[in-house]
Amino acid sequence: IENVVTSFAPRPKKAWWQSENGVEHVSIQLDLEAEFHFTHLIMTFKTFRPAAMLVERSADFGHTWKVYRYFAYDCAASFPHVPHGPPHRIDDVVCESRYSDIEPSTEGEVIYRVLDPAIPIRDPYSPAIQSETQWVNHPKLNLDWEQEGRNLQGRAAGKLQFWESHPVFPGPPGCAHQAQPSPGHTCTATGVGAEPSCLCTAQPGHVQPRACDPNHAQPWANTAWAAWACCMPCRCAVPAGCDCNEHSRRCHFDMAVFLATGNTSGGVCDGCQHNTMGRRCHLCKPFYYKDPTKDLRDPAVCRACDCDPEGSLDGGLCDSADDPARGLIAGQCRCKEHVAGPRCDRCKPGFFGLSKDNPQGCRRCQCDPRGTVADGSRCDPVSGECFCKRLVTGRNCHQCLPEHWGLSHDLMGCRPCDCDVGGARNNLCAMGTGQCQCRSHVIGRQCEQVETGFYHINLDHYTYEAEDAQLHQGSVVEREPPPDRPASWTGTGFARMLEGGWVEFHVRDVPFSTEYDVVIRYEPQHPEAWQEVGLKVLRPSPISASSPCGNTIPADDQL
Repeated sequence: IENVVTSFAPRPKKAWWQSENGVEHVSIQLDLEAEFHFTHLIMTFKTFRPAAMLVERSADFGHTWKVYRYFAYDCAASFPHVPHGPPHRIDDVVCESRYSDIEPSTEGEVIYRVLDPAIPIRDPYSPAIQSETQWVNHPKLNLDWEQEGRNLQGRAAGKLQFWESHPVFPGPPGCAHQAQPSPGHTCTATGVGAEPSCLCTAQPGHVQPRACDPNHAQPWANTAWAAWACCMPCRCAVPAGCDCNEHSRRCHFDMAVFLATGNTSGGVCDGCQHNTMGRRCHLCKPFYYKDPTKDLRDPAVCRACDCDPEGSLDGGLCDSADDPARGLIAGQCRCKEHVAGPRCDRCKPGFFGLSKDNPQGCRRCQCDPRGTVADGSRCDPVSGECFCKRLVTGRNCHQCLPEHWGLSHDLMGCRPCDCDVGGARNNLCAMGTGQCQCRSHVIGRQCEQVETGFYHINLDHYTYEAEDAQLHQGSVVEREPPPDRPASWTGTGFARMLEGGWVEFHVRDVPFSTEYDVVIRYEPQHPEAWQEVGLKVLRPSPISASSPCGNTIPADDQL
């Protein structure tokens, strides 16, 4: 049959046969390639049903034909010599009008039943009944698309849809002994359960051997052939029971499959293509899944799984098809325990290091919750480094930054050491206790306390008053401290110096050689700053090479 308009949609109504435009008288002949017990026919039309049509059958491969039923909008005009009205007997050939009206305009049905339930049947096994339900291998539909007399402007589009058109073949317990081989073929009766060859018996006394290609052994047809194999026509054809969903053209017979299907079909497809597999090429191969939006016959029905092999179970295997009962979703990846994502390509929060060799997929983060921000269980999914608070460091955020201590759940994570500048050797402290590194005879966490029996001096402990020094071109000015605020000077007052004068301080109580800062405090009496101030250090003796000041040169003493 040609002119089939089809799409690989999941609903069969998406495919139909369409006649040529402008052709009014058409016929459809189906070669079923086997004999079937015919009980009823249902046809659904895409557009208007034909104005007139008839259904014929052939049981001898198209040599002779017998009409089952006529259908017409006007039986008297279309089939004047055929009785009009309901049949009274099973073998009456009549014309009916109930299936030829203009309505409905789409999806209208034409139904023919061989055994009309309105006609009582006394003996269903009588020769007359057996003749009507005899094996059929070639049904033909003759259609007339003329629409005159049905009040329709123009002609119908002429589309006939065979989506539920099906002969029903229940498979009777006995055999019709008139089964004939197709022209040029002979048959052999090899008995029930034999290997698949054309099994049938021709007319009694006319038995000749003939074998079929294993790919076309007729016993695979959708009938329980074992009980009446003698009734099967000996004809080589693609077996009806070998449905490969258009993914293969080769198959073989398997007796175990035939018995397992209740003697329905023993066909097993060979060489399934388009990434399919299974007895009927109805399953997708591993690492492929069935696209739920495509028909099973579509060459692209099986799509490749898109799963990361490192994070997926079974190396990237996905659900092959939808199965709500088993919780399967077509194409869904099955991730390892600690892996997430549609493709199973990333670690779950709190895990890192996706690896194919890890049966769980990823390793758990080792972050110290006291030192990490937000959720303490998270880390970088690739490196595993934790996200530390501002004053915290370390791969696992378990250490305070230098000069900090006391890792805790505080916002900053740690606290500054705050070691005393004079009492501590530096600003480093123990991370757990915060204890600073104290100088000799200094105690306390911050090294801010003096050991009993000792005292500490201020930074300006060695102070020398100018009014006690030797003055050249200067005079001493004593000043009383103000009663309402602290004094801005020390000693009794100031030494007033004039331009070109100088002051000589005698320093004799420096305890040891080291670096010192020389600070001069003064109050200017003139609005303009000093133009030049010179400081000269006069040492009592040469500097020893072993002294901390051994690298001093003479220019260093002129400031």
